[in-house]
Amino acid sequence: MQLYLNFHDHIIFVSCNEDAVCKKLEEEFHFFVVQEASHVETTIDLNLAPLPEIPPTKAHKIHETCIVYEIGSRRYLDYQGEALTIWDKMEDSVRIFSLNTDRLYELGFLSIHSILGQNLDKKGLCRIHAMAVSLGSANAVVMLPSKGGKSTLLTHLLENPEVKIVSDDMPLIDTSGFVHAFPSKISMTSVPLDGPLSQLKWTEFKRAFYPVKWTAGLSQLENRIERQSFHKKTLLMAGFRLSQGQSILTPVPKWKMITPMLEHMIMGFGLPQILEMFLHFNFLDVFKLGLHACVRAFCAIQLVRKSQCYYLYLGPDKAYNAQLILDQLYEHQS
Repeated sequence: MQLYLNFHDHIIFVSCNEDAVCKKLEEEFHFFVVQEASHVETTIDLNLAPLPEIPPTKAHKIHETCIVYEIGSRRYLDYQGEALTIWDKMEDSVRIFSLNTDRLYELGFLSIHSILGQNLDKKGLCRIHAMAVSLGSANAVVMLPSKGGKSTLLTHLLENPEVKIVSDDMPLIDTSGFVHAFPSKISMTSVPLDGPLSQLKWTEFKRAFYPVKWTAGLSQLENRIERQSFHKKTLLMAGFRLSQGQSILTPVPKWKMITPMLEHMIMGFGLPQILEMFLHFNFLDVFKLGLHACVRAFCAIQLVRKSQCYYLYLGPDKAYNAQLILDQLYEHQS
């Protein structure tokens, strides 16, 4: 099975000898699938097959998750004998081998995001670790850490039929500070038992070094996806968890967004998710990462400049947390 994925004109061609793996990736990146492409920037070949031998060489780097070898333009990542990734820098290609379908899918998924993060930065489209929705003429972008409750918040926001999804956890910000949709999937630690998301088909996402997650493809919510998120007003919210008490949403001066933006966009997010695939652990890599950080910093500054900024203190009442955001979205309609 084969896939062409168009991420803002960066075309990734994916092939796999196991249809089930490719179908899961097709669902994950449903809104980026195209039928054909005149050019391809990156190829990813997924093989449900025994691992080929690595030519004799010494290890370049040893990580907890894998051992890295380098031979010419190729980098080999040996995942404890369970999977092998071969990244060819000259050909801009990735080949992944494993006899475990879950591992093959996970590494394919991470490879796409790794390649994507690097190339979107070059185009001036930077990811921010946030949940984003739109309502009418306004977007709300809510920054929260992993396991901070982004998907739970989205679940309650979607109970309002006027709300549309911009991204569950990865909207894009351009160099003018506008927000662009990046609909991929919704991820949760457990399947929701009520609300609009409980009606979706959920799939178990088994990860080698992290707890299992449940995911639902957004193709099931086709009419709830925002296609025109840019050029809207943006409410930028830095979220914090409260152990108890009532939730609070309070306006803050723009300078108070410095730390959240560093954490969720400039330094703490946007680096490749498989670092060892791309980094050579030398000065050139540090320089390249510095350039990417500069691009993200510029996009972050533009976002803050154009946005109404808030601190959102999330209490245990999840429905009330969502209502605070909805109230502000309604208040900022043109």
